[in-house]
Amino acid sequence: MGVILGVPSWRAALTGGQAGSANAQQTAPAAAYGPASPAAQNPVQVAATGTQPAGALPSGYTMTSFGPLGPVDREFLTKVRQAGLWEGPAGTMAQSRAADEKVKEVGKQLATDHKGLDQQVRQVSAQLGVPLPDKPSDEQQGWLNEMNAATSGEQFDDVFSNRLRAAHGKVFALVSQIRSGTRNELVRTFAQTAVNVVMKHMTLLESIGNVNFGALPEPVSAAAPAKKSNATPAFALQPDAVWAIAGVAVAIGAFAAFRIFRGSRGSRHRTAY
Repeated sequence: MGVILGVPSWRAALTGGQAGSANAQQTAPAAAYGPASPAAQNPVQVAATGTQPAGALPSGYTMTSFGPLGPVDREFLTKVRQAGLWEGPAGTMAQSRAADEKVKEVGKQLATDHKGLDQQVRQVSAQLGVPLPDKPSDEQQGWLNEMNAATSGEQFDDVFSNRLRAAHGKVFALVSQIRSGTRNELVRTFAQTAVNVVMKHMTLLESIGNVNFGALPEPVSAAAPAKKSNATPAFALQPDAVWAIAGVAVAIGAFAAFRIFRGSRGSRHRTAY
């Protein structure tokens, strides 16, 4: 059996699933990021029951009770934390600045969801000993400034929808990669929640109806390019070329035989006379 996650009711609301329970679970209080919230009374719980690889860890990895923790795992937790630090405020801003009622509804949902997700990422990071930032990135702060500088509700709606949809698309690539390949059970369980939340938010933002899909990055093929050999053959024959060469050889042979045959007949005739 893999991992079991016991979470507060807000996680079930985010994912549509049921909270589970486990024996011999390891828990830790949320990290200190401002006043405690009601959700802080329900820490993330995961039973460390999976098989942990033996041997030396790669560079940048540390071993935890939930399995190896790598650099990309830490980056994932940092990105989720920073996402909440700007998407939550953006959702709150939408409720007073948006012109479209749909944008207000989506903004309210995003703010609510990120409050819960932020609480969980802080719990997970505290258990794994990963420090988290306390402010969004410069780029994310620039997006908030852009929304705040909108001169009309319609302009705000456009910036809100497109900035948030593009950002969710970028973070989804990292979240799905972590969910697929992390070696850490606690990170894997949290990544499942994050995948569900990001997918939900992308769908909500698209439902507004003014997302410019043409401005989003195009999908990139996951197929690996064919490996090329370093050795270059001196001469590689294709099937058609083989048949062509064989045909020429037959023609030359036939012509030579004909010349020999004619030469022998002429010699016999001269001898008879």
